[in-house]
Amino acid sequence: MADSTESRPLEDSPRSSPHNELEELKKDLEGWREVLLPMTRLLNWDKPYHPAVILGLSTFIFALIWYFEPSVLTTFSLFGLIISLIDFLVPIVGPTLFASGSWTVVQQQQYEQICLRLMHARDHFVNFKNAMGTLKVEKPKVYFILVMGILVVFAWVGSLFDNLFLTYFLLNIILLVPGLRRHGIIQKYFRGVWLVIKRLIMGKDKKN
Repeated sequence: MADSTESRPLEDSPRSSPHNELEELKKDLEGWREVLLPMTRLLNWDKPYHPAVILGLSTFIFALIWYFEPSVLTTFSLFGLIISLIDFLVPIVGPTLFASGSWTVVQQQQYEQICLRLMHARDHFVNFKNAMGTLKVEKPKVYFILVMGILVVFAWVGSLFDNLFLTYFLLNIILLVPGLRRHGIIQKYFRGVWLVIKRLIMGKDKKN
């Protein structure tokens, strides 16, 4: 009896609370916090010229790829080298360039907000995955039509445009989404479309 009583608190305790997950994420990204703040300001369009900077940088990179025409293997290898170099240098150079004493309370709050957004993005992905799994089980015909329709549209679009242009277009959309979302553009123009898709996947909301 004593053994079962002692082990009960361990069984009833939750695996991990959102607060613990947030603290773990903050600890994992601590070496990147000095870089995440200006990067977030850029993606959120804190200045009117930030969208032009984003499009200019991506256009410059894709112009280099278009001009030199490297092979797919060379392109992925170069991007892998750049990402590995950044991942190695940023945690080392970041704290050196920005002394810990200059890190203010406001910056710490902004850093926590960034970590919360990353957690919410992960939760949205998990919820979407679970919703598609539920749709597959409860409405297999709707799931089949939806998935096949999206794949057919993607195949058709891919046959019309060049691969490099499509990659350039999709990457710019992904980079512009945070700013579009923060300034309410997505909510204004795509809210109706999202509600239709949500009702199709999740079904009509049941009234309490």
